[in-house]
Amino acid sequence: MAEKPTAAAAQSAYRAGDVVALKSAGRTMTVMWAGPVLFDAGRWAICQWFDDAGELCQEMFPEAMLVAAHWSLAS
Repeated sequence: MAEKPTAAAAQSAYRAGDVVALKSAGRTMTVMWAGPVLFDAGRWAICQWFDDAGELCQEMFPEAMLVAAHWSLAS
C-alpha cells in the first residue's frame, strides 16, 4: 500500500519572496506564489523578473525546474 504524503512533503520548496533561477541558467526571478495548481500535478511557482528592456515578465514553472539563486547586491 502506498504511503500518504506527509505535511512536509506536501509543502512547496519555495515561498513568496524567494529568489530563484532556472536550473538551465538565466535571470534571477522572484517567486510570487508557490504551490499546487488545479490543472496539473506537482508543485508550481509563479515568478516575476525584469527583461533587458525593463519590462516586467511573469511565468509559471514546475518547482523541479528551479534552483535557489545565490546573489548579492555587490558586484
